[in-house]
Amino acid sequence: MQVMLPTDLPAITSSQPETALKPITGALPFKKTRIKTEWHKRVLFLDPAEIYSRIHINPYQRLQTHLTFPEMFPVRADKACACGCGAQISGRRRRWASADCTRFATTVWAIIDGQAGAIITFVKKYYGPKCSVCGTRQALKADHIIPVKHGGGGCWLSNFQLLCHSCHVAKTNQDFGWKQNKINLNTAESKLDSADLLSCASFDPVNR
Repeated sequence: MQVMLPTDLPAITSSQPETALKPITGALPFKKTRIKTEWHKRVLFLDPAEIYSRIHINPYQRLQTHLTFPEMFPVRADKACACGCGAQISGRRRRWASADCTRFATTVWAIIDGQAGAIITFVKKYYGPKCSVCGTRQALKADHIIPVKHGGGGCWLSNFQLLCHSCHVAKTNQDFGWKQNKINLNTAESKLDSADLLSCASFDPVNR
């Protein structure tokens, strides 16, 4: 089963130096959805470039456990909400203008951090609850389109797709070359066995 990478994402190979690779931060293309909760829409169609400019990401690490809210959403001197919604903070609030702003920022943090629950929830909202390859709705998992091994860690939603268990296993084998390595190993063992058989067939104990 061949799982193709989207053409709008860079083809990354493991031969690239780690210091030359940046996290995948592209925003999802806008499209009409049935989402009614405004902060959900903000998360889904966010351009996270400004947030990524404030933080350090290790694209070869699945979880970015070092991320903090003050780093991602610093308190603003103009008293505007730190989430970027433009609302002014009032009362005793210091960072967020509303509870929805807090939910928005927490979800953005969870996605960049690599929390599977938040990622799956919003990838489902964008693509629908089905496998990107076979279309089944069973046992869905969030898959890094460009794997963490090749620099896909700490990414935004644009580097995720939903795959069922079988398709996820097939893509993982493809990403890591496990199946091909197994085939090569079996071929080598088969050739070795054939060589042993030929050696035994040509052995003459009388004229040894």
